[in-house]
Amino acid sequence: MSLSLQVARHRWAVALLLLLSALSWLSVTHEVALATLDASLATAFKSFALAKALNAAISVMQSATADAMVVQVQFGQALDPANDLVERFSWIMFASTASLAMQKILIQVAGHALIKALFSLSCLALALTLLWPASRWREWARRAFWLMAFLRFAVLAAALASAWTGDALIGEQRDGLYASLDRDRAVFQEVAETQAGARDDEGLWQRFKDKWDSAVGHPVRDLLARLDSMTENVVTLSAVFIVQTVVFPLGFLYLSWRLLGMLTTPVAERRPIPRDA
Repeated sequence: MSLSLQVARHRWAVALLLLLSALSWLSVTHEVALATLDASLATAFKSFALAKALNAAISVMQSATADAMVVQVQFGQALDPANDLVERFSWIMFASTASLAMQKILIQVAGHALIKALFSLSCLALALTLLWPASRWREWARRAFWLMAFLRFAVLAAALASAWTGDALIGEQRDGLYASLDRDRAVFQEVAETQAGARDDEGLWQRFKDKWDSAVGHPVRDLLARLDSMTENVVTLSAVFIVQTVVFPLGFLYLSWRLLGMLTTPVAERRPIPRDA
């Protein structure tokens, strides 16, 4: 490479570094990332509230089905694993919410004035070594620049990439599962309120049992079928939130870390050593 071409490349690199130093102080990407995480947090909070509502409705149905009727005993037994699953689902939603909240805190830390100042200093230090021919500090300045770039932008980029990727790939499925579970919650809550009201009035309770007997247990079978469908939806929605709030962010952060390792490795070490003929 000719000396003039190398000088021209260094000048362009210096200009880019100065531009990055200035752009790092802008809060546009920071605000976009926080808004995206706030939307994801709202979805996670909504699903967490849905899990607690499902758990409450199933618990009420469990307490109201402690009757001698065979179909009710079977129904009460069927509610036990469903209630346990919904409770685990609520813990998964709590963990997903905590993961998103932690990402939001890390983005706020990355946007702190101290991190911005250190990143700007690393940009200026690398720019100076590029203007100073054959500087022995250039490799250290390059490593410091990439390290500060990782601290400044890695979490922000990972949060945005995971949120956008999740919305694009599984957002529609997530919304459909939530709507289906919300319908299940409404049905279970209605049944729980009917049972609770019936137990307060023995005459009404007897008429309620007779109604179930005359229907040959069909309402029970319908509720059991709905429980099976709810179980499948809960498992799928749990997997969706684990992927979007844990797997995607960690995956993008891992890729960023590997890229950082490649970029901070000296160029001489990345070149293959020629073998003797």
